[in-house]
Amino acid sequence: MASPSPPPPNGQVLSLVSALSQTANHDLHVQAIQARDQALNSSLESYGNLCLQLAFLLVGCDQPDTLLQRIEPSQLQIWQQTDAITAGQIQSNPSMWIPFGQMAGLILKNALLRPPIQPATNRPLFLEGEVAHHVKETLLYGLNLRHTPLRNVISSVIADCSVSHDSVQPNLHILQWPTLMPTLIQNLDPNNPNSNVYGLQASLSTVKKMMEDDPQEIPTSSLDALVPLVLNLFQSPDESTRMTSLQSLAACLSYGLVPSSLVVQFPTYLEGLSRLASDPSVTVRQWVCRSINTLLEFHAQYLQPQWPSICQFMLQCTIQQPQGDEEQLVATEACEFWLIFATIDEADLTSAMMDTIQSLLPQLIPTLLNNMVYSQEQRVDLEVQNELDMEEGDNVRDGMKPVFHKSRAKHGGGHDDGDDEDGDDDDDEFGEDNEWNLRKYAGASLDSLANLYGAEPILPNLLPSLEQGIASNDPWIQEASILALGAIAEGCREEMNVHMANLYPYLMNLLATPETPENLPQVKIICAWTISRYFVWAVDQVQTGSQGHLLAASLEVLLKRLQDKNRKVQVSIGSALSELMETAGDLMVPYLQEIYPVIVSAMGRYQGRSLVILFDTLGIMAEHCGPATGENDLPRQYVPPLLSIWNTAARHDPSNRMLLPLMESLATIAATCGMNFQPFALECLDTAMGTIEQVQMELMTTEDPALEEADPIICATDLLDGLCEGLGSNFAKLVGSSSRYGPNFLNVLHALCTHPMAGIRMSALALLGDLARNTPSMIEPALPTLLQDAIANLESTFDEEMHGSLCSNAVWAIGEICVQCGSNSAPIQPFAQDLMQKLVGILMGNGSERVSSVSGLAENASACVGRLATVNPAFVAPDLPRFLLGWCDGLSRITDVTERRDAFNGFCHALYANPQAIHQVDNVGIPHVITSILFAILTWHIPSDVPRDTDDFLSGSYGFTPFPPTEAELGQRLSQLIRHIRSSVGGHVWKKSQDRLPVNVRRLFREAYQIE
Repeated sequence: MASPSPPPPNGQVLSLVSALSQTANHDLHVQAIQARDQALNSSLESYGNLCLQLAFLLVGCDQPDTLLQRIEPSQLQIWQQTDAITAGQIQSNPSMWIPFGQMAGLILKNALLRPPIQPATNRPLFLEGEVAHHVKETLLYGLNLRHTPLRNVISSVIADCSVSHDSVQPNLHILQWPTLMPTLIQNLDPNNPNSNVYGLQASLSTVKKMMEDDPQEIPTSSLDALVPLVLNLFQSPDESTRMTSLQSLAACLSYGLVPSSLVVQFPTYLEGLSRLASDPSVTVRQWVCRSINTLLEFHAQYLQPQWPSICQFMLQCTIQQPQGDEEQLVATEACEFWLIFATIDEADLTSAMMDTIQSLLPQLIPTLLNNMVYSQEQRVDLEVQNELDMEEGDNVRDGMKPVFHKSRAKHGGGHDDGDDEDGDDDDDEFGEDNEWNLRKYAGASLDSLANLYGAEPILPNLLPSLEQGIASNDPWIQEASILALGAIAEGCREEMNVHMANLYPYLMNLLATPETPENLPQVKIICAWTISRYFVWAVDQVQTGSQGHLLAASLEVLLKRLQDKNRKVQVSIGSALSELMETAGDLMVPYLQEIYPVIVSAMGRYQGRSLVILFDTLGIMAEHCGPATGENDLPRQYVPPLLSIWNTAARHDPSNRMLLPLMESLATIAATCGMNFQPFALECLDTAMGTIEQVQMELMTTEDPALEEADPIICATDLLDGLCEGLGSNFAKLVGSSSRYGPNFLNVLHALCTHPMAGIRMSALALLGDLARNTPSMIEPALPTLLQDAIANLESTFDEEMHGSLCSNAVWAIGEICVQCGSNSAPIQPFAQDLMQKLVGILMGNGSERVSSVSGLAENASACVGRLATVNPAFVAPDLPRFLLGWCDGLSRITDVTERRDAFNGFCHALYANPQAIHQVDNVGIPHVITSILFAILTWHIPSDVPRDTDDFLSGSYGFTPFPPTEAELGQRLSQLIRHIRSSVGGHVWKKSQDRLPVNVRRLFREAYQIE
């Protein structure tokens, strides 16, 4: 029996939606917004009533020819009095009800998902009781509306509310909506006599959106009931229905969720995909490919029974792209398949899967190479862009990518993982933009396949086509072949070395081609990227003396090309120069005098991203060429132009994101040049402090600022840190010489350490640690405050890398403060207990996940505890049984020699202060505790090039080395500690402990420590 129609809307909601639709009439629109907010905010009853009336209007608009007659005359009069024009227009043109209803639906959705906050409870309003019931029933009724735009809005509202993570409307959540899933299932059931095409489409769309939002919110029984119904719709005559059914299951699978009914019916699912593989609709075939990609990425095991036929199908789809632009869309989806395969977890790869793909390489690799060639449409666009790029002017900044700062984590805390503003440079070469297209997937797939299989199966299938393409007279085909040459550089490096004697000069000659309209810039761009991937070969040739001139010749070409006008050429050449400096390192020192003038000249002409690349290049030169970049008059050549650009841009806008890489570069340069940077230090200090001051004022006046808006403060703080590292103890004098910022420097540091934005605190704590290390007297006046600031940032976090690195920086800074305290425990005493509680939490985790999974955190915490114990063992010893195992684990990971020494010295102090701790560790036996201690100590004997967790090293060929002679005093102390432990536990327990050790470890302690 059909549900009764909801009542018509009242006049107030008609007037409200009508006014909100009048965006051209500003005053009326503002009044409507105020009226809406007042109705939503005034009371729970008013809020619920407005939502219900919006729902009535939404579904009522589906009957545009009769809705006016159904509205009560008195309510109609209210509307006509407020907006007679709109009411009259709809009366003469009833089709206007459809967009009117859409507007009502969007207002309803916003009111439900972003409800007003109740002042009394500070909680959002939500629908309750009868109102919630009526809204739900009205929405379900609306699934059967005739007009698609209205059904789409209703579908979106239902899905967003029913599987909302925050349950902002708890009574509309799926668990409090018992009629929702039965209604959706009934509407999809082909055996339901009351179902109709409208209800089916809207219900399927709702299911798809729920799967996309979170299928885990859907009850298992409902999911199992949905799967066969959705699979059945693969055979629908309607293209949209077939596509949406594919999207629904793909969304569920991409969440990692495989309903039990889908497991049972997987053969049916694969058969359905197979049938749709020849569907006349390009969009459907795209989604077939995307569904297969989803299975491969998240559930590869289910593809294995049909793996050969699936691979053949995807190969044919990859080949089909020349048939037209639409087919190219299918080829793009299919091309991703090979990239996913080559990059999935090795545990998911079987030998049969590997063999199947390898058998297809003779067809696949030439196809990928063909797909790397720009399409005719892309060529036209690029040729137009080439002409525009030759034009100089300020407008070039408009195309600049967003710039983001690089995180500054201390020591093992994830200093730079490459995810910075230019982290997708390789992708640019595949696609010239950020969009993943056929060319980019093809290039990335070849790159990944080469890394997976190596040269033996790749090169025989690639080189013939590659040689033909490189020799082509068509520059676009030549360009794609050079791209392929770069793509295989990593996976086939050794085997390609024999070809580089010919290929390297060939690439350099192409790169040296003068900039003329006849020479395609894209060839130079790809040459620069490809040759940068083979700089390792060039450096090896120089180091072995085979071709001692190669770096000089390469540098000459790159510097010449820095003069080109094309912006993308500028970017690619600048990136290649950076790569050369990074790869060759101090081999480039003899050429610095000729490099800097060319870069400075380019800085005067470059703009936008081209200029940013030069900033990065200068920082990389400082980092990899070392102090030589600060010798003689070199800094006077390149630092003043950087400061000029910085000051000019900062005067106009201190938040200019182009300044972020400039400040990062200056930070590296200052740290590397040391005292040779002193002539520029005061200007850098004042400008950095001014940036912090100005941007902080902007943040204070901005409501809910975005995280990236704090980046200028972060980079300016990092620059201060670079100055501190470079100048050492002289940094205090520098700060004192600043009349404007010197007196308040510590106050600013305190404000940064307590800033609400984690990224700012992270950089500030790095600065605090370096101040403690380099100029401790400077922070003495504010040490209690700053120490409290650092301890406040020790809250352990498990889900956000930023907060893990923040915590790691705080721990590191506290450890550096402890070093400066020496044996004077007075500055630490007031905070020692609170500090230890937080450090114990870091080392031992929260009971569900070890904090040490955050890179560098366990190492820094272990070093900090050791340094704290060196100040006063009594700070650490009482709690030792609680965290001894976690401390041993962290000790074994420390790589910095100074921090390792400090940590193990403190370890000895703490164990001597509480020798009974070995007997008091909960839930484990004494032998386990002893072996943990011994494994921490043995890390001093592992060569630096051996992974610390290699079982083969512990049980295979003996490879331990003697204790470092430079640390002989510590070695003697550890030897005494081991003997003390053996004596305290007795021979029986000690033998049990020894029996737990691998044979090589027993041999180590027998030979190095004379302990059986």
